[in-house]
Formats: sequence, structure tokens, C-alpha cells
Amino acid sequence: MKNTIFAIMILTTIISCKNETKKIETKNTEITQVEKNGSEKIISLPGKTLEYNYGDYVYELNFKSENKLHWKCVKGDEKGKEADETYFTQRLNNYTLFVSWIEQDGLGVSQVINLKDNTINCFLKIDKEIIPLNGTIREL
Repeated sequence: MKNTIFAIMILTTIISCKNETKKIETKNTEITQVEKNGSEKIISLPGKTLEYNYGDYVYELNFKSENKLHWKCVKGDEKGKEADETYFTQRLNNYTLFVSWIEQDGLGVSQVINLKDNTINCFLKIDKEIIPLNGTIREL
């Protein structure tokens, strides 16, 4: 009897979670449709080369594909350092993207790039330290 009640509780929880997921998916679909029907162009990263300027540090990023990028430091302490990375992205709206990757040395990079305002808000994670950076973007 206890096992039956427990199984029913689990099934109820699973069904409830699936229903919530459907609601979220439907809401996201509606937002996407509104954005697609809007007058603003949806901007994507693949094929673009961007310059991130943080003041003392400047990087060039070439977004080679949907999940591969190449970055190179052109100004700052790391000048000349470069690497290929696998990145992940989430679209926040037509021109704002959340981009993230982990470099070979373990450095975590999380950034919100706004390709309309040409701004970047970045957080670097080194061990247990988080370093916030703000800068500007320009397409090369």
C-alpha cells in the first residue's frame, strides 16, 4: 500500500513538472513569435568577428560556427595569447545573447553581449573568484 501511494505521488509530481515545462515552452514560443514579427532584425554570431574592448584589454573573437570560436588578445597583459573554444549561447532577444565557455586552463567566461548597443557585460570565473568586466563591441 505504501509503495502504491509513493508511486502515485511520484507520477503526480512528474505530470505536474511536464505541464509546467509545456507552459514555459509555450511562453517562450510566444515571445519568439513576437520578436520575429517585430521590425528588428535577429542578429546571430556565426560568421562574425567582433572586437571586445575592456579598456586595458582588447580581444578579437571570430565566431566560426554555431558553437566554435577563436579568440585572440590584441591589447593587454595577455597580448598574443589565443585559443579555439567551444561556446554555448542563449538568445535573450533579437540582438542580445548570453555566451559562455570554459577555457583549457579552467577559466570560465560568461557574457551578455548586446549587438544593438554594442556593449558587453562579462564575468570571468577563476577558481572561486569572479571578475566582472564591462566594455564595448565593434564588428570587424
